[in-house]
Amino acid sequence: MTQEESTVSNVMSQRVMTVELNVTAKDCAKAMAKKGVSCAVITQSGSAIGIVTERDLVSKVLAEPIEAKNVLVRDIMSTPLITIGPGAPVSGAAELMARYRIRRLVVVDQGGTLVGIVTTGDIARTLAEGQGYREATLNAMARYSEGKLDNGPYQ
Repeated sequence: MTQEESTVSNVMSQRVMTVELNVTAKDCAKAMAKKGVSCAVITQSGSAIGIVTERDLVSKVLAEPIEAKNVLVRDIMSTPLITIGPGAPVSGAAELMARYRIRRLVVVDQGGTLVGIVTTGDIARTLAEGQGYREATLNAMARYSEGKLDNGPYQ
């Protein structure tokens, strides 16, 4: 890690939506929509044990002949949970995401307590900032992850 490189704690979001293991997929999806988030960390007795993403809801519930009100998040969550520490370099987070082909990493402290989440958008924003927003693709990804694309075609 170079001295200038940011750590995960500098780029992560500390606001993480969590739901308990026995919540229905329907209630989880409603809560995600209400909060405007693309995932929920699944907890059991306060410990993070899995994650449900929009993709999980589509591919494991909506695409199947089942009703979301009859499916529990424990049955569709992605597990084992891939995590990273807040002091890890952003490049380490990017490497983990690439290795596991995921777009979100749950951030936990040394005791395993959930402290945040870092996304590919967070990393794109950090890289774009580091390059003074000169690189068009990173700039677009960073603006998208912050919800700053105005007048897009799908509004």
